[in-house]
Amino acid sequence: MKVTERILLGGHISTSGGISKAPARAAAFGFRTMQVFSKNQMQWNAKPLPEEEINLFRDEYRKVGLQKTMSHASYLLNLGSPAEEMSKKVTDAMNLELSRANSLGIDYLVLHPGSYKDTTEKEAIKRISMILDSVLSGSRFTKVLIETAAGQGSTIGYEFGQLSRIIDGVTSSDRIGVCFDTCHVFAAGYDIKSPEGYSETMDLFDSEVGLKYLLGFHLNDSKKDMNSRVDRHEQIGKGLLGLDGIRNFVNDVRFANVPMVLETPKGEAGYDDDIHAIESIMER
Repeated sequence: MKVTERILLGGHISTSGGISKAPARAAAFGFRTMQVFSKNQMQWNAKPLPEEEINLFRDEYRKVGLQKTMSHASYLLNLGSPAEEMSKKVTDAMNLELSRANSLGIDYLVLHPGSYKDTTEKEAIKRISMILDSVLSGSRFTKVLIETAAGQGSTIGYEFGQLSRIIDGVTSSDRIGVCFDTCHVFAAGYDIKSPEGYSETMDLFDSEVGLKYLLGFHLNDSKKDMNSRVDRHEQIGKGLLGLDGIRNFVNDVRFANVPMVLETPKGEAGYDDDIHAIESIMER
């Protein structure tokens, strides 16, 4: 049995030529899930998606049998910003991202929650929860997944306790979850490489956040070592997390049906090698 049949493996897929082209590109790798940008990730606004493109995407999505797919929110968003004008801009952008994801039938919107620059961590977390609460009330289908952070600068989300406090502040807790980025968690200082460390880390996540909120993974190796606080992804098996660390996740039966999306540096050009690397460590 192929690895893509044993775990819900996918990759971040290009939308070049139109978002409706993405499902076929994902299926070419044997992926049963994927992640896309529904709009330019470095711009605030976007032209509306044509109804024809939305319908074609949905048709192609069903045709190739994708499930539990993700879109990634813009990198510009900082939900923790104390500036009133920025908060309004971020809220509008989140509503736009969720509207597009809902119309496409995408399950999860992955979000970098932001940073506490020019404010305090406690105040930033309160603002993040407040904005999420306001936008999730209008999301009929798509859930927001808060992505774990590596801990660079004043970013929020590198400690499990921060994730828990954000979720605790959201009334619509059934519409929120966590995207666990393996590179980021390792760089943040959690031992997910050794079997013992992995077990302890996942137990800690369960006690502080809850495994019921772990709805997605970004499956990445890391160019930097544990506790470096530096976010640098690497191809699977080529970094300092290595195959030992990735092995823990892909063989954990609890996560066999949780989407694991590759965000490795070569993108689609490197996915075949990433898949082969994962196949080499799958337990029979």
